[in-house]
Amino acid sequence: MKKIYFVILSICCVFNVSAQKNNTDNMEIQAAIDACIAMRDAVAAGDSAAIRKSSRDLKSSGVSNFGSLRCKDDTIASLNGHLVFDEAFADSLAEGKDVYQKADNMNRTRTHRGQTADGSILTKTCFVKAGKSTKYSFASKGHQELAVVAEAGGLVTMKIHVTNSAGLDQHFDDTKSVKAGLPQRKTAFELPKDMKNLVELEILNCGKKDCSFVIISN
Repeated sequence: MKKIYFVILSICCVFNVSAQKNNTDNMEIQAAIDACIAMRDAVAAGDSAAIRKSSRDLKSSGVSNFGSLRCKDDTIASLNGHLVFDEAFADSLAEGKDVYQKADNMNRTRTHRGQTADGSILTKTCFVKAGKSTKYSFASKGHQELAVVAEAGGLVTMKIHVTNSAGLDQHFDDTKSVKAGLPQRKTAFELPKDMKNLVELEILNCGKKDCSFVIISN
C-alpha cells in the first residue's frame, strides 16, 4: 500500500513540475518579449537596421500602454539617460537622434496616447535605482502573464503578491538567480475569474547601475 502511495505521489509531483514549466510555453506576450529583448540588444550594439526591425516587431505584436499599472513608490525617478521600450524612441535612435535626455517626455507622450483598439498586450517602461526596488500594482482576472526586460546591463528579480477580497494571499516570486538577477524574467499563473485580484509587482535591481525596464502583461 505504501509503495502505491509513493508511486502516485511521484506521478503527481512530475505533473506539477511539468505544469509549472509549461506556464511560460506559448505565452501570448512572447512576441512582445522577443521584440523588447531584440530592441535592447540592437541598441546596445548600435545596429540601426536591427533597431528598426525590433521597432516593427514590437508594433506588430499589438502592444499598447499599460495604463492601469500604478506605481506605489513615494517618488518616481527620471528615465532620462535610459532606454524607453517604445517604437518612436527606437526609430529616433535608428535615425541617429540622441533622445536619451528626452526619455521622460517620450515616455509620457506614449502614456497620453493611451490604449489602441487592437492593443491586447500591455507595456510600460519603468525605472529602478541600483541595488533598490520599485513597486507597482494592477487588477487582474483569469490567466495572467507577466514579463520584465531590463535595458542593456540590467539585472533584475521579480516578486509577485496576489490578494483578493475572498482571502486569496499568494506569492509568485522568482526562484532562479534571485540575488544575482537576470536580464529578463517571465511568468504565468491562473487567478480567479469571477472577481478582481490585486497583483502587486516588485522589481529589484540586482545590478550596480540604475536601469530602465519594461513591464509586459497580457
